[in-house]
Amino acid sequence: MMNEGANKGILVATSGYGPDAYDFVKDKPIELIDGGGLLYLLEEHTGLKAKIVMPAK
Repeated sequence: MMNEGANKGILVATSGYGPDAYDFVKDKPIELIDGGGLLYLLEEHTGLKAKIVMPAK
């Protein structure tokens, strides 16, 4: 991020993050957004009520 001149990074996942991910971003300008947070932001800012569907194997 710093090499690109960014002040902050946002990492979005459709599921969740484990404790190691939160430990890694601690004291770093990185925000983790999990699946629930992503759905919330979509509805809050666009009015879309979405859901995350995992593909069949």
